[in-house]
Amino acid sequence: MIILALEASTTSAKTMLFDTETQEVSVRTRRFVIGGEDASIRDAESIFTQLVQLGAEAAAGRRVDRVALSGTWHGMTLREPDLSPITGVQEWPYTGAQDLCAELRADEDFTRWFYERTGCMVNAIYPAFKLMLLRSQGMDVSGRLAMDQNSYTFARLTGRRWTSRAQASGTGLLSTVHDDWDADVLARLGLDGVALPELVDADVSAELTAEAASLLGVAAGTPVQIPGPDGALNQVGSDATAAGDMTFSMGTSGALRLAGAEPALSPRMSTWAYRSTTGWLSGAAASGCTNCVDWAKDQLFGGGMTFETLEPKLSAVERDMPLFMPFLFGERCPGWQDQRRGGFLELHPRHGRMDMYQAVLHGVVYSLYHCYRELVALNGEPRRIILSGGVLSSPFWTQLTADVFGREMELSALQHSSIAGAVKTALRAAGLSPRQPALTETDREIVAPDSRRTAYHAGEFERYLDAYARTMPGQDVRSRY
Repeated sequence: MIILALEASTTSAKTMLFDTETQEVSVRTRRFVIGGEDASIRDAESIFTQLVQLGAEAAAGRRVDRVALSGTWHGMTLREPDLSPITGVQEWPYTGAQDLCAELRADEDFTRWFYERTGCMVNAIYPAFKLMLLRSQGMDVSGRLAMDQNSYTFARLTGRRWTSRAQASGTGLLSTVHDDWDADVLARLGLDGVALPELVDADVSAELTAEAASLLGVAAGTPVQIPGPDGALNQVGSDATAAGDMTFSMGTSGALRLAGAEPALSPRMSTWAYRSTTGWLSGAAASGCTNCVDWAKDQLFGGGMTFETLEPKLSAVERDMPLFMPFLFGERCPGWQDQRRGGFLELHPRHGRMDMYQAVLHGVVYSLYHCYRELVALNGEPRRIILSGGVLSSPFWTQLTADVFGREMELSALQHSSIAGAVKTALRAAGLSPRQPALTETDREIVAPDSRRTAYHAGEFERYLDAYARTMPGQDVRSRY
């Protein structure tokens, strides 16, 4: 069987072609061309076209038996019933509803009610509040269809307005108790007239239409797997679906996801609870990760610098370092303050560009460790942690991460684990084993923490927590003096 998987990530189109007979794996990736001034708002049809074009190149000359889909959580586009556009896709970095959410969070009873109903916090990343903002601006959302890019792609390929519960769990509109959209949440947010995709199970597929088949170069009628979110599929691709398995992705954003059988809700509302394709995930995510590092490279060195170039200049010597607060793109977990700003603190004239660059690496890891501590307080220690993403391009940053966390970590050499997860999901739905040799990692490299460095970073993390408290949005710093 040959599976063609298509993924629309935050920045790129990706494809994976996998042959179960030969175990051949072919991956292609191409950065999206995104027009407009705001890259967080994308044209759904343009993204679909670019993704399908790459898929057609990948499938050229091959017989494809099944198509699988992966994409981001939290995107939202409003469409007419015939899929014609009303808005672009407001992806997870879009924070237009941050002021609205700040007002809503002032109502603690509402905030907790919403969190317990949906597993999501009151935050601008969620489609629930993107829709609420459109309504508050005078747009009539009644009868219009709200969906994400992944579900739009599925609709364009099959003609079906369906989505998976795992994909829907990132909207802020899906119940944590029932397998359906939460009618009470929709009513309270004034969104009960909005049309939403039909919810189906993760093993459901629909046939590729003749029109889409001509675009993709795949036979009409080929099963197209219901879309899954890349965060949940990362668990599947990494073979980390058993309770206590944690995946730790450090890519454009950072995320820690712990597999479990039931939704886990934090009394401090510092984590999220989403459905995966195989159960539940207790997770925490940070908006700032390699996007902050790329920003630092550009701003400090004028662009063109790589991890390889900078690596020899990094130093683990204990010394006075500036602090970096990695909230250039707002804060998700643990504080959910989408109005937070990032930047450097405690700079001194003796600090040079490399000190500032290394402080960015430290700050990102401290932020994610902050998230990790909240997850551990809620769920207990994970039995294993699988680390993946751009962090692995920097041995220094990888070791720093293990040192700060004080935990051994398995390094995932499997490229594009989320799209591999889409392939495995499609294989399972077709009645085949997802544990294919070419998609299964054995004997992963382990990075172990240095206990002395862990002790040092414990003190630095306390500095970070103090700075985190001092830079809370809306706090009057003058009152501290």
